[in-house]
Amino acid sequence: MDSKGRTTPTHVYQQLEPSIEWVNEDDCDTLLVYLPGFTKEQLRVQLRSKTLIISGERKLHDNTWIRFRKEFLVSEQCVISKISAKFEGSILFVKQPKSISPMAEEEGKHPIKAPAPKPEKPIDETKKHQKRAQVEHDTKPTSTKESNDRSGVCQNAKEDSQKKAALEEQKGVCENATEKKVSDLGFVMKMKPSKNVVNLILVLVVGFLVGVYCSNAIKSWNA
Repeated sequence: MDSKGRTTPTHVYQQLEPSIEWVNEDDCDTLLVYLPGFTKEQLRVQLRSKTLIISGERKLHDNTWIRFRKEFLVSEQCVISKISAKFEGSILFVKQPKSISPMAEEEGKHPIKAPAPKPEKPIDETKKHQKRAQVEHDTKPTSTKESNDRSGVCQNAKEDSQKKAALEEQKGVCENATEKKVSDLGFVMKMKPSKNVVNLILVLVVGFLVGVYCSNAIKSWNA
């Protein structure tokens, strides 16, 4: 109530839930709060212990106001003394830099250089040819052995065929000899009657000649 006895109208507040976004980087985490219609003077950023508090309010019309309040826990890696806030283009940027370990800092100052690759020594052409010849020589026995195995198989097959041919030839000779003996025996058997006939003819001729001789002798005696 004011000095004149009039009642001061109370503010009617509407709660706002602003949109937020986190941008996480290696050296810093940045909180983005989207606050359209607000001005820099209407916002407030506070840090209590390890809690970040962002709040703000603005008038809509008459005694109606809109406000918000957001609290965020600060990460363990954050350097609290380096937290900063900036309001630009209706967006509140709250940067929370991260602490860098001494080892990482030393690595950043003195980056480890990777050892340069050693140049390969040029290979002597003579040694290269010798190595190639040695490899060919090492691989040659396998092919030679395979060739010998194949030649042995072919030789054995050839010898078997030759033995078979020889056996068949001997068998043919024996069969021919047997047939020849049988045919000769038949010829002898056929010739035997012919000799008897010849002998008979000879006996008849001799008898005829003896008869003629005797006849002539008788005639000469009679004369």
